[in-house]
Amino acid sequence: MPALQPTSDQFREFRDDPYDGPIAQVNLLKFRTKSEYPAGAPEHGLDEPGAAAYQRYTEAFLAAAADTGVECLLMGDVERYFIGNGDWDEVVVMHFPSRTAFMAMLNRPEFHEMHRHREAGLLCQEVLTTRARTPSISSADR
Repeated sequence: MPALQPTSDQFREFRDDPYDGPIAQVNLLKFRTKSEYPAGAPEHGLDEPGAAAYQRYTEAFLAAAADTGVECLLMGDVERYFIGNGDWDEVVVMHFPSRTAFMAMLNRPEFHEMHRHREAGLLCQEVLTTRARTPSISSADR
């Protein structure tokens, strides 16, 4: 079921999992028709799609994560469903070198500041975390 945040149980299970190897995070995103910043925010009242607010979050996240080994492997608009159905606007696949790196990113002070753009632009999402079954391909090999 689409949501905006993990439940407490989901977060605890992820955080406490002893596996600390590479994680790929698959994000299925649905944007607000229009961004919704709270009163008092500099962007409040902007006439822009939710995707524009979420793009600010994405750019800030990638800049903040630059020194952690986090990579965006794919960011693309949903073209159509080939099998199944749904109503997602965008797919983003992130690579985290470890669970520790993922948790460290969540605890950075700048994460909380950038998160307001995510909330303003995102209607709901589904996030799957995965463990690679094959050796990872380094950036140099791509």
